[in-house]
Amino acid sequence: MDLTQNKLTRSEWDSIEMPVSPEEKEILRLIVDGYNNINIKVNKTMSMLAFLKIEHTSEIESFLYNKYFSIIVNKMVQKYCNNIEKPDTQQSTILKKIRSIDQMRLDNLDANIQQNTSTIYEYVLLELCQNMCKYISKKSNKYALYLYTIIQLRKTSIQHINKYVSEFVQSLIEFANQTTRLCDIIERAYDFIERNKTLLEYADKELFSHQKELFSIFNNVERQSYPKLVLYIAPTGTGKTISPLGLAAGYRIIFVCVARHIGLALAKAAISMEKKIAFAFGCETASDIRLHYFAASKFTKNKKSGAIQKVDNSEGHLVEIMICDVKSYLTAMHYMLAFNSPTQLITYWDEPTITMDYETHDLHDIIHRNWSNNLIPNMVFSCATLPHEDELVPVWMDFRSKFEGADIHQVTSYDCRKSIPMITKDGFCAMPHTMYDTHNHLRECVRQCEMNKTLLRYFDLSQIVEFVFYLQEYISEDLQIDSYFENIEDITMNSLKIYYLELLKRLPSDIWNQIYSHFSQKRKSQFKKLPPKIAKTSSLDSKSDSKQGMPLSRTVSIGSKEIKKSKLVDSNGLLITTEDAYSLTDGPTIFLCEEVSKIGNFYIQQTKIPTELFQIILKKIDNNNKLSEKISKLESLIEDMENKISNSGDKDSTKDMEKNPEMFKLYQEIDGLRRQVKYVAMDAEYVPNTKPHQKKWAPLSTEYSAELSNKLGEDECYLNAYVPRIDENTTREIMSLEIENYLKVMLLLGIGLFMEGVNPRYLEMMKTLATDQNLFMIIASTDYIYGTNYNFCHGFLGKDLQNMTREKTLQCMGRIGRGNIQQTYTIRFRDDEMIYGLFKVPEINREAINMCKLFTSD
Repeated sequence: MDLTQNKLTRSEWDSIEMPVSPEEKEILRLIVDGYNNINIKVNKTMSMLAFLKIEHTSEIESFLYNKYFSIIVNKMVQKYCNNIEKPDTQQSTILKKIRSIDQMRLDNLDANIQQNTSTIYEYVLLELCQNMCKYISKKSNKYALYLYTIIQLRKTSIQHINKYVSEFVQSLIEFANQTTRLCDIIERAYDFIERNKTLLEYADKELFSHQKELFSIFNNVERQSYPKLVLYIAPTGTGKTISPLGLAAGYRIIFVCVARHIGLALAKAAISMEKKIAFAFGCETASDIRLHYFAASKFTKNKKSGAIQKVDNSEGHLVEIMICDVKSYLTAMHYMLAFNSPTQLITYWDEPTITMDYETHDLHDIIHRNWSNNLIPNMVFSCATLPHEDELVPVWMDFRSKFEGADIHQVTSYDCRKSIPMITKDGFCAMPHTMYDTHNHLRECVRQCEMNKTLLRYFDLSQIVEFVFYLQEYISEDLQIDSYFENIEDITMNSLKIYYLELLKRLPSDIWNQIYSHFSQKRKSQFKKLPPKIAKTSSLDSKSDSKQGMPLSRTVSIGSKEIKKSKLVDSNGLLITTEDAYSLTDGPTIFLCEEVSKIGNFYIQQTKIPTELFQIILKKIDNNNKLSEKISKLESLIEDMENKISNSGDKDSTKDMEKNPEMFKLYQEIDGLRRQVKYVAMDAEYVPNTKPHQKKWAPLSTEYSAELSNKLGEDECYLNAYVPRIDENTTREIMSLEIENYLKVMLLLGIGLFMEGVNPRYLEMMKTLATDQNLFMIIASTDYIYGTNYNFCHGFLGKDLQNMTREKTLQCMGRIGRGNIQQTYTIRFRDDEMIYGLFKVPEINREAINMCKLFTSD
């Protein structure tokens, strides 16, 4: 995590100008518009009427049904369900009433309609109905998936659905419901809910419940003039950081971020929405504040290009969002107060618990000073692991003493749209019913889950379903599936997890030993691996690199080139560059630990690169290192010359700096040296999850591998395993950096390291690769967690994190599954005590203690 309280660099300024993706921009627009309409819903799918953009009349509706949908309905009824009544639209009287201009428009759009059936809602519904009827006719239970999907999609906000299609769909639902039991749906809930791509694709996009509540607090007209302190608690990855974009529709925002990366992410989103922003990073006085061009009201333009050349940063009345670090808060506050009334401002403090897990920290005095001198009467503490209201009594009492009549609000959410299973050190899925052998400990776990329902997102849905069905014969009638759930519509991921919690809570103690024994014996490892073939190995000779830092001695062994694919054995999922690589699917992985370099070298060792290949790679890297030294010296010379010219005060000399013949010659020499940098590549056999790598390590039968090998191309992989994508230009650039050799070798495997004391250029490149989803894995210390908004699909928590607080553990876990797509996620713990720590009350809540100390006035 970058906690430096310094001004933004040129590269950071450049990064915020990169536009977000169209998909992300849609979400940002939803949040901006949602402030004044908290029930806003957006759906790309349109009804036929909306697609055609014609007047909605009963004649048009009948005509569209008969022209486009009736043929589908008639075939369906004739083939699968002739006992279902078809809609009657009285077709003979319709054509006379259709206006000629509408008829011409329909004729012209015929081809366009057929090309866009996947975005026209009625076609989507009818296709699902057809699949449902097909499986009903075959007496296959596969129909239930389509029934569940149809019922859930009927909740969407799509307007003007053809009433005849809607009536027909409803009659099919009623017909299918007659033979469908709720337990049939729940039994396959993992596929129906968690892995249902159709639901994900066609569901409404809307605000999270916590965003709706937050916006309602601040746009409440009756209480708008009252000071407010909001404790804003919601799971990571659910939009807390971009909620200020919505609040900016009614207020001016001061966004305080301890980790500058978070502020830059908000800035990028704000600029994409053309919000007027300013920055206060590393500020001593107001003169250090910088306005983005959108927020500038006074400026000079370049006479030739017309572009803004120089901004008057002292004029900030247009600023909507001020983004600042902790050090600069008071400067930013006074700057914004110069142009706005205090009641028009909100201080939005992102992740106030950062550094609160330390007994002492350099930022603690600054944080305390900021709170003591704060003049803004509206404050939001936004954090996934913020202590609860009753743990922060001194904080809100102090706030009320400064701002009379202040309202204190706690917004708590446990929105759960995906499951992110926790995996034990032995490779088992961690669930309360498999973790606790005594009923008392189980009850304590349940109490913690009720108080912190965000923990529910880490319960595996398939494990819940298995437990629910086993328990039906042991529970009272009111808790059984058919009594607890009224209809199929009520079955969602959240409702199933709450049901699971209720079962655990009301489970009789006298049968617990039997239940625990059953599931502890039945549990299986989540991973499989091949038994290693015994082979002679040899290690590299000890050899240090005095110039490049950490030696790579005795870290690589020669292993057997072929693995016999026989009986599979359980794995703990740790060997992620070899046997367990296949289990890292869909996206990059993050490994959090304290000893980052140690873990990096461990994976170099485990990759088992042959000695001769490793020596070739090192030789090329050594050659590149020598070139890097020469380039660095030449760049230093250029920098000295630039400083000398700039300090001379000669404007003409500064203007003609690049025309200086000596500098031009040095630039040419640098270009020549960079062209000599050799491209270094690792054989695909050792790069995780490439096709050659999977042939060697993936736990499939020999026959199955051969079959897939014939079907797949050279660059493809199977098992949905994730492959790093490091292009040649990136590799060359990193090979030319002055960094330790093992970092370069890790890059060849698709692995980047985030830690203190590394070349800043290397870290920037790793961040870019992570943002673009090109790295296989990032290894980082826990102090980087608050500054990483990248979408990781899997994560490891190292054994050396045993003393980490529960709240920081949850923050680490929050790095996983931040994307909107339903994929396969896992969090793998190297010490099971960390899992147990999540489900019990900590003896000391260090974050709460520090907040009560620092967020109270002198």
